[in-house]
Amino acid sequence: MYNDMKEGLTKIKRVSVVDATVAYIKKQIAEGILKPGEQLPSERALQELLGVSRFTLREALARLSALGIVEITHGKGAFIAQGMNASSLENVFFPLFANQNMQSLIDFFEARMLIESEAVRLCAQRRTGEDLEKLKRILDESETVLDDPFKFGELDFLFHNKVAQAAGNIFIDKMMGCLNEHIKKYLLMLATNPENRKRSLVNHRSILEMIEKKDADNAGKITRKHLNQTFKMLTSFDSNSDTPIAPADLVRLFSQ
Repeated sequence: MYNDMKEGLTKIKRVSVVDATVAYIKKQIAEGILKPGEQLPSERALQELLGVSRFTLREALARLSALGIVEITHGKGAFIAQGMNASSLENVFFPLFANQNMQSLIDFFEARMLIESEAVRLCAQRRTGEDLEKLKRILDESETVLDDPFKFGELDFLFHNKVAQAAGNIFIDKMMGCLNEHIKKYLLMLATNPENRKRSLVNHRSILEMIEKKDADNAGKITRKHLNQTFKMLTSFDSNSDTPIAPADLVRLFSQ
């Protein structure tokens, strides 16, 4: 593996050396020279191979670790990660939520409609009997806490989360995982309105019916319609799309 990395290598130029080191290691992974779970050569070997300082190499590895590409184990070395790290995806999306304005919210809910409607379609095709039972239990419990906004909101979020997991697609599961904190926040806001809770339960029952029948097309259609109800609230809100929205305004918007 070390010899494969050396083939055709031109020493990295000292222009943005850390970035170049990161790019080189990522390229080795993309080309299959470095494989998931494989240990990187020692620091000394990598320094010699790349022609970089120890400080540069360590900073590059730290960046790769923050991105979830490399896992560093004290006393053992650096390894190529075997799977995606949801927390690293959260870090990528974090700036989009930091200065929350109407346009970013609209973009967020558009993305949710695309991801979740496809997740439901796949769930309907691939769900197991166990998946179905879990979803049924969530909705049965939701009905018993219909008068409790917080508990209902928690179960509302759990339903969406379990559907994504049952889709059987690791990319969808991880993307939903990195958005969970934000999805949950908005679902809890929506749950403050009794009519929203009732409507959500009815919609979820319809979605579950299609999942049980393995009717992927209608499961996706009902989900898009369900999420579009919230999307319409956002697009009807009278606000400058570039102006940050106060939390109190969001609560009022979602509790209407």
